[in-house]
Amino acid sequence: MTNEIIAALAEACPGLRVDGVRALDAGHTSRQWVADTDEGRLLVKTPVRDKDPEHLRKLIATTRRAAEGGVPVVRFRAFVPHSAALGAPLLVQEYQEGEPADAAWPAMDAAARLAFAEDLGRLVARVHACTGPWFGDVLGVERYPDARAHLHAIVDSRLAKAPAEFTAAGRAGLGDALHRAVEATAPAGEAPALTHGDLWRQNLILRGGRIACLLDFEHGRYADRFLDFGKLDEHVFPEGREAFLAAYDEVFPLPEGWAGRVRLGNAIHALSMAVYFLRWEPRFVAEYVAELDAWLN
Repeated sequence: MTNEIIAALAEACPGLRVDGVRALDAGHTSRQWVADTDEGRLLVKTPVRDKDPEHLRKLIATTRRAAEGGVPVVRFRAFVPHSAALGAPLLVQEYQEGEPADAAWPAMDAAARLAFAEDLGRLVARVHACTGPWFGDVLGVERYPDARAHLHAIVDSRLAKAPAEFTAAGRAGLGDALHRAVEATAPAGEAPALTHGDLWRQNLILRGGRIACLLDFEHGRYADRFLDFGKLDEHVFPEGREAFLAAYDEVFPLPEGWAGRVRLGNAIHALSMAVYFLRWEPRFVAEYVAELDAWLN
């Protein structure tokens, strides 16, 4: 594969000298390589699931919006909508040196984990403080006038991929309950917040034990900010949740009724994961359906 990557880099970055390429075992939705070049180390990335180049355009735009808000993110070197060498879209970005937080986590003591939770709270608040002009994707391909309309649309799009017997209440019963919850909890008058959509330790790079970079905004959009808590509550908390919330609140105050919005966000996350894994990893579906059944009760 090395020759193909070198050819792809020649397409994307004419004149770049490549001294070596190695495959990187990271991520589930893309193949990645690290290239040693005369410009330093670069990460080469091509999708294996969603090969629509618009998906990467949205990733780039969302990452750059976060950068405008002072969030530490990667910088991009080149984007090729269709690489002849790889037969797929190609993204070239700087390689972030450091250790993924999920790899570092087992060796962290209590103090280090507390510091991590506080850092993460401030970081997520800075992401969410990047407001947008509409609800929907950052490029504006899909736009909704308010949080309620956006949340209803998300629920409907996920339910359309679920079987009729989905959950103990069935797909229809789950849909009715989720739409009622949207009507009851969706914020009125709050500006759309930039959301990351995939907040877990694997997407956080540490240097010197502190968060140095937030990766992979491919699921980012302008939305109700508490949709991001679904992934956090599944993969990061409960350890450090109170410290996270205190640090978050200092940067971007928690509004009245935020806990109810988190509960709704968690239910939408469970639905999203269930229909996602129906396609890619059916063995994981049952745990998310169980979460939805518990939410319904």
